[in-house]
Amino acid sequence: RGPARPPTRCRLRLGLPRGRAGGVRGAFLGAAMAYGPLCQCAFMSYGPRIQQKAPPLNLVKAIWDKKPDFDAPQGCEAPPPGAFMLLSFDLHEAKTDPATATRSMPLDDKCLVFGSSQNHDGQVHDGHKSVSDQHCALYYVKGKWHVKAVNGTTYMESMTLHPWLRDAEGAAPKRWTSQGGRKTEAIMPMDPKKRLSREMCVFRLGDSDRRFWISGPLPLKEGEVEEAGADAARGGGGAGGGDRRKERDRDRDRGEKAGRREKERRSRTRSRSRSHRRRK
Repeated sequence: RGPARPPTRCRLRLGLPRGRAGGVRGAFLGAAMAYGPLCQCAFMSYGPRIQQKAPPLNLVKAIWDKKPDFDAPQGCEAPPPGAFMLLSFDLHEAKTDPATATRSMPLDDKCLVFGSSQNHDGQVHDGHKSVSDQHCALYYVKGKWHVKAVNGTTYMESMTLHPWLRDAEGAAPKRWTSQGGRKTEAIMPMDPKKRLSREMCVFRLGDSDRRFWISGPLPLKEGEVEEAGADAARGGGGAGGGDRRKERDRDRDRGEKAGRREKERRSRTRSRSRSHRRRK
């Protein structure tokens, strides 16, 4: 017997056949097994090389599609030149000095858009945080001004809530009021347009402190009277109250006369029908 040959650990562990091919294959697999853990450690040391994302196109994330710009609806027409004025004031300034706090511009366009955007030409600006880019619109249709909420809540208010209203010349305007009805009305974008009247001529955008109001020959709604006339009507005295009382008495007399005539006509027709039956 010759000297004992030491066994090959790789062959015994893997169970490979003896020979030249088996020895080369075992050496290759042993090297692969040794390289695997080293590669894994090197990979985890600096992290995976993932392709970087492109920079965002917009800095502000848009979670819904932007609405198109507001266009004047059909039927709008230009108001009479010089008939109406658009005035605005901030409450804290108006309470301090109402004569100089008012800003005004003539209303010659058929449609005006109010909002916080500065990228739209001809738009009336209100930069409060609760005001949308295009918040509401004011347009003239069939001799009346209407307010339409576009992208935010708009509030119409009675002029009786603002005793510091002043016109373009700094003078106090005529004040109109009504016996009943709400003094503040909220308009949502899904609501139809609302007509302005002599009392309900002030509106604001969202929670803004700025007020806009229309000065001019606005139409009267039912029940709206001048403040002096309203006081006289409540008291029942004065020239205005006496005239209105006379008109009510006159209308009542007319109604009573019409009722009597109708009764007489019915009695005549009944008497004729009875006489006709007796003849038969």
